[in-house]
Amino acid sequence: MKEKVYVDRLFADYEDTPEIKDFKEEIIGNLKERIKELVLKGLDEEKAFDTAAAELGDITAIADDAGKKKRNEAIGQMYIRAKVPITKRTAGGLTAASGLLLLAAGLVLVTFFSETSIVSFYHISALLLSVSCGLFAFFGLTQETAAHYAMKKRRALAYGAVCFFALLGTGLAVVSFLFSDLEMSVSLGIKIAFILPAICALIFLLATEQKRHKPWLKAMAEQEVENAMKFHMDMVDPVKSAKFGVLSGGLWILAMAVFVTLGFIISWTYSWLVFLFALAIQVFMTAMLFEKKP
Repeated sequence: MKEKVYVDRLFADYEDTPEIKDFKEEIIGNLKERIKELVLKGLDEEKAFDTAAAELGDITAIADDAGKKKRNEAIGQMYIRAKVPITKRTAGGLTAASGLLLLAAGLVLVTFFSETSIVSFYHISALLLSVSCGLFAFFGLTQETAAHYAMKKRRALAYGAVCFFALLGTGLAVVSFLFSDLEMSVSLGIKIAFILPAICALIFLLATEQKRHKPWLKAMAEQEVENAMKFHMDMVDPVKSAKFGVLSGGLWILAMAVFVTLGFIISWTYSWLVFLFALAIQVFMTAMLFEKKP
């Protein structure tokens, strides 16, 4: 009883959080055990209590850490729940991007189901889709959130341009290959001409990127990293990882072989569907291998 009163007084100025309660119970238990040891060595209970209490050291420093952790979590949750209002400029930009996306999808559907397909409409759809993607990137990055400050407009515009060129190159390459009867090498050349500069620009942007995290997020990020590492250690087994790597490699080698075979025997137009089946198999394989057993 004396131990509990002593510890309660030490923590009188601290919020009675679950972390502090557990910490107090641990201290009380250690105190009792140490007092028993000292009594067995010949000290009276009063002297044993004073000695054990002195041996505890500065436990308030540990309590401060526990309290700070709790406060950081509370502040983090407060900021996460807080809604940063979307500016009118951002709302207008996202609306325009959504409109272009719907227009591109509608144009593709109309052209696909029409009796006379006009290839140029597919190219226009690819352009509209690319512009939409670039706008989403730009206005999304320049909008402040609860966790991040807004990115500078020039840098956000660069990210938007990367998205635009990368998606445009992919779209033009696919349309050219499927509807213009161009060789695969020509289509890949079109894609590379757009993708390569976009990748180089993206690498430069990522290499020179500055952190936009708000101050309160630092402690939360450290905790998330700790939790992620714990989850990784719990979920990933070296044997399973090796097995997953071998099976994945075999799966995609087989998929590539089937793709080439179907392309030459049947048609290149539909042979790419094999990659969708391979992706579905890999997702299922991942779920089966890394399923956490109770």
